[in-house]
Amino acid sequence: MVIAIDGPAGTGKSTVAHRVAEDLGIVYLNSGSFYRALTLALLDAGVNIDDSEAVVAFAKKQKLDYVNARLILNGKDVDDLLHQDKVDANVSKVSAVVELRHMVNERMRQIVKSLSIICEGRDMTTVVFPDAEYKFYLDASIDVQAQRRFDQGVSSLTLEEIKNAIIERDKMDRNKAEGSLKQAPDAVYVDTSNLTIDEVCAIIENKIKHKGFAMEQKEVVQNVGNGSDDIHTQLEASINKMEPVENGSNVQGTVVQVTDDLVFVDVNCKSEGKIPVSEFAGELPSVGDVITVYLVNQFGKYGPEVSKIKADERRLWDEFKVAFEKKEPVDGTISSVTKGGYMVNLGGGISAFLPISQADSQKVEKEEKLVGLKGKFYVERLYSNGKRNVVVNRRKYLEEQMNVNREKFFNEVKIGDTVKGVVKSFTSFGAFIDLGGFDGLLHINDMSWGHVTRPKDFVKKGQEIELKVIRLDQEGKRINLSLKHFTEDPWMHFEEKYHVNDIVKGKVTKLTDFGAFIELEEGIEGLAHISEFSWTKKINKPSDMVKEGDEVECMVLGYDIQAGRVSIGLKQVTANPWDTISEKYPVGTKVNGKVVKITNSGAFVQLEEGIDAFLAGEDLSWTKKVKHPGSEIKVDQQLDVVVIECDPENHRIRVGVKQLTDNPWIAFAEENKVGSTLEGEVTSITEFGIFVKAPCGIEGLVNKVNLCEDRETPYEEAVKKYNVGDKVNVYVVSVDVEREKVGFSVREYKKAQARAEISQYMSSNNDDDGAYTIGDSLKDQSEDK
Repeated sequence: MVIAIDGPAGTGKSTVAHRVAEDLGIVYLNSGSFYRALTLALLDAGVNIDDSEAVVAFAKKQKLDYVNARLILNGKDVDDLLHQDKVDANVSKVSAVVELRHMVNERMRQIVKSLSIICEGRDMTTVVFPDAEYKFYLDASIDVQAQRRFDQGVSSLTLEEIKNAIIERDKMDRNKAEGSLKQAPDAVYVDTSNLTIDEVCAIIENKIKHKGFAMEQKEVVQNVGNGSDDIHTQLEASINKMEPVENGSNVQGTVVQVTDDLVFVDVNCKSEGKIPVSEFAGELPSVGDVITVYLVNQFGKYGPEVSKIKADERRLWDEFKVAFEKKEPVDGTISSVTKGGYMVNLGGGISAFLPISQADSQKVEKEEKLVGLKGKFYVERLYSNGKRNVVVNRRKYLEEQMNVNREKFFNEVKIGDTVKGVVKSFTSFGAFIDLGGFDGLLHINDMSWGHVTRPKDFVKKGQEIELKVIRLDQEGKRINLSLKHFTEDPWMHFEEKYHVNDIVKGKVTKLTDFGAFIELEEGIEGLAHISEFSWTKKINKPSDMVKEGDEVECMVLGYDIQAGRVSIGLKQVTANPWDTISEKYPVGTKVNGKVVKITNSGAFVQLEEGIDAFLAGEDLSWTKKVKHPGSEIKVDQQLDVVVIECDPENHRIRVGVKQLTDNPWIAFAEENKVGSTLEGEVTSITEFGIFVKAPCGIEGLVNKVNLCEDRETPYEEAVKKYNVGDKVNVYVVSVDVEREKVGFSVREYKKAQARAEISQYMSSNNDDDGAYTIGDSLKDQSEDK
């Protein structure tokens, strides 16, 4: 059976479908969850939503499952993540991809092949399940839709923004090439604007029950036979024919003799009828007993032919008709498994078909387990077309009894009472307990005051246990049970045992991405955040430090008794090395460390376990321009360094290599004042000048404007005279020790040489002192400009 519900967002489809599924005991299927899960996966993977081919290709690799009305994506429960704003903003676009809709629709059809389900979505009744037995279209005003979505509290948008988003999405959904939002012609329209959820559910359930009753009645009448008489007319005619001497009727007979093989019965014919003893179930009759038999042929070859089995069958058939009309249960035994269900022996040679979906109050996992079971059944269908056919329903009877027992439970049991039950089944969040045909929930958090990982560690399937009733929800028919409430809450005495800064021992019970849960005693569990694992190490994941089951020492950092939380630290049980780091590594300390990591800007050098210092690329050499530290040092290399900065507060140490030696720039500046000359070597040629290295290793730049004394000659022509490795004489034009920069000039060098030659010439031809004066020099420079 498929119940399909569609309609726009905010009309209560999901909540109504959930409630009806619970009321009718069928599976709830949310189609929108499939599209939302794929949208979430696409967004997290960075797939372009507008690229339909990429969307389809990605979706084909995803595995979608539906377990306990929750969406499982690639083995992970994502149901709580499906109503984020980013998903709301993109799901309509994703669901509009036609090929993707075909994939999702087919997956849903596979899921419901063997289930009775209720499903909801925008095209459930028109595309996904167009042949559904029951179809409903829920609608509401746009203001009501927006208010309902806003009240869910899952969106960060304002009410007006939500309203506009719904209008836009519904517009897109109505204009989709396939699976558009529209009402199926045979769907029941329900406006939920002014209705409660209970009222909407009542409308739907009444429609289902009314339609189901009409179909059952129609089928019974159609299958009675091809004649014009209805079932009541035929029954009356059959009763009127029950005369003692007519063939094909039940008659009264008296037992006149019983042998080992036969029972002889007087039915007012010329001789007695003979019935094999095998037709008598149980004890044989005695001589003189009056019994009912079926007269097959009063003029048989060997006397009247009679049958006890057929008489019972006829009697039972009449009783089944009455049971069907009055909706009363009949007795039977499940005798065998057949296609789609079971065969049930109702006695008198009559067998009935029991559909597997109606065989039990819960899904049947192993069909063979019900074979041989005796119980009561409702007659669902009854017809004869040469062969008597009966269809029965055990589930309906069990659910009625379950409701009776549950109602009695709610009327008689109070919160705090102790009850007995049998462990029925397990889920990831606990165990269901059979309390007498109806279930109570023993949640995983109520099994023990301590940490519970697996419910099966505390209770076993089929085990009879005593539990405390801790919650009764008569309206929702929910019962919560507890094992731990037989003992006192350990948090009642927490402050008597634990105080902030206490060092305690505990057991690691669970690891997460953000830390480790540590049990201090049963029922008292604290969290050690990953930031509290080590003073010096950067911990990427808790398993690098501890594993489940480890006994560890830790410090109580804080607690909240009302919330049942305690914060603990692992690093606090050891001394913080940064408290004494400035004493151990003062500025100027020379140490040997190991290079553990190289970056574009420098390298990290391990001084000791957990203490790394930063070595900047500019601190590798006084004279060499290091473009990448990896060209000078390697990972795992032992390196002598000197501490140049120690900052305990910010957990930072800087070291240098060049600081191990004197700064050559100071000596260079003293020996090479501005205006001095030197011979150097060309190390590189660039578009803005050439670099020249002095004999001491310091490198300076000859700017392109200082390369040639003739300003008319382009730099591109002038630089052709130079090659890397050439020796060249330069004039020192600037020295900046702090910035470690020096400027050279070939042009000024040649001018200085020219001035020197002129001065020498003038001095050799003129006796005056200062043959070539400073004024002459300034005049020359002015003329050059």
